[in-house]
Amino acid sequence: MTFLFSAAVLATTLLAPGGGGPPAATGFALVAPPTDDRSAADDWTLPPAVADATDMAALLPVTLPAAPVLAEPAKTAPAPRLKLGIGVRGRIDIRFNDANGVGQRETSKHVSFDTLILSANYDGPRFFGSADYRFYGGNFIYGRGAGYKGYPGEIQFLSYAYAGAKLSPHDRVTVGIQPVPFDDRYWGSSWYNSLGFVYGLEETYNTGISYTHSDDRLTVSAGFFPVAGPPGIGNSRDSARYSVNIVRGDSYLPFASRNAERNMAIGKVRYVLDSTQRGQLSVTGSGWVSQVHSFDTGENGSRHAFALSVKDDRRPLRFKLLAARQDIDPRNAQRNDLIAVGDYDFSYNIAARGTLTFAEMGHAIDTGAFPFSLDVYASYARVLKKAAFADTQRINVGAFWNDKASKRIRIWTEMLVGRNDPYVGAGQFSSGAAQGGDDRWKASILMMFGYYL
Repeated sequence: MTFLFSAAVLATTLLAPGGGGPPAATGFALVAPPTDDRSAADDWTLPPAVADATDMAALLPVTLPAAPVLAEPAKTAPAPRLKLGIGVRGRIDIRFNDANGVGQRETSKHVSFDTLILSANYDGPRFFGSADYRFYGGNFIYGRGAGYKGYPGEIQFLSYAYAGAKLSPHDRVTVGIQPVPFDDRYWGSSWYNSLGFVYGLEETYNTGISYTHSDDRLTVSAGFFPVAGPPGIGNSRDSARYSVNIVRGDSYLPFASRNAERNMAIGKVRYVLDSTQRGQLSVTGSGWVSQVHSFDTGENGSRHAFALSVKDDRRPLRFKLLAARQDIDPRNAQRNDLIAVGDYDFSYNIAARGTLTFAEMGHAIDTGAFPFSLDVYASYARVLKKAAFADTQRINVGAFWNDKASKRIRIWTEMLVGRNDPYVGAGQFSSGAAQGGDDRWKASILMMFGYYL
């Protein structure tokens, strides 16, 4: 608790005068990419129907029979809202298992700029839309040793941009670059997301059309996505993007494959088992079927993924359990047991087949008169691979701080302990999520602090 309190005080001090990041290139030991603004809902929840207006005439005393008949007030829908936003984030990194420029192991410490975020959100009675654009660069992650010039905005890309129509109080359709309906948009509470993000299943944005039906207990979402989101500006061949997508791997990557995912049919069904004022107990099943094209062989392979999760946030102590299976047939020229994926202007290999397990517990802490709210969480994830590959594991213990007055200052403090995790420790990035790195436990600490308008 002392560490978390100190982290909040430090971040507040840094932000007082004026108000994600990609992996690090040093030894290809990279930090996990930042997640989206967690103020957005995991699922698109439809607004309730407008309540009937009160019949004012019925409120008149019965002793006034001559009272004029009053017209019923007109039913009005909420006024359209357009919100333009900007967010600026900085970061403090302590990496206990990093490497210097000549490959020697060391503990590194960095204070640096992380991200500039531009956003737009519209919500009206019939239509809605949202867009998010990111600027990176100018920090230790994108260093000159990795071929960057070192200025903010050197790497930039569109995270998502979509628009849609509300067909009824329970139905809507969405088109554009949007979050795919595979379990929750965010599986857990971490700024890093989970290993689901590393393997391209969590918080993924692709280009297509989707339909959602939602009522008190049942939510059904399905979409068709012909292609992934487009890459942006950066030095990589195909990886200047927010989502972890199947890509054409860069030259530094062992067995670099060149693939693209197409014609994705993705959907989920969520059912609420119990609901209270505090939250819900729900179960969600998801499926993902697509075509994976190889630019090297000209053949079309496939991707099949399925997930089942249980989530309970009815109490102060909440939890989530998830299991997912992914099978990719890339039809590569060299190896079919791994495939290149990329994000944040870097590409890396993942195992083409594996079973992912994830568990998280969280709790909101009453901070009393302290000006920041506090939510703590801890999670464990593991990807089970075939015998010849070393499993990838991650333990995450963290806290989220948010100022109570304006909700504009947001601070994440997290400690990660990983094994064959591409985002924890030097020497794991290129192949940790595939055949494995050095199969040792490694640790790092991150503080991410942001100001959002």
